[in-house]
Amino acid sequence: MDAVLRHGCEAAFVSLLVEFGADLNLVKWDSLGPESRGRRKVDPEALQIFKEARSIPRTLLSLRRVAVRRALGKHRLHLIPSLPLPDPIKKFLLYE
Repeated sequence: MDAVLRHGCEAAFVSLLVEFGADLNLVKWDSLGPESRGRRKVDPEALQIFKEARSIPRTLLSLRRVAVRRALGKHRLHLIPSLPLPDPIKKFLLYE
């Protein structure tokens, strides 16, 4: 997340990282403005999305999805369709 903000990436990248469970507390940008010393120009829209996401706790549903996917590990995510779970849960875990 820090690299996405530091390099002025678009807001869509920030949204994607937030949705897929990025740890927003690792970024130490408490009083960050669009022009920050030692950093390239930060996209103001991306910065706003980051600040909003950081101020609002994630839903339990979102946290569960991230926890299950982490427990499976990235090398076993392709096995989600074969799990003995109802289809809506599989789609949920696959972000469909």
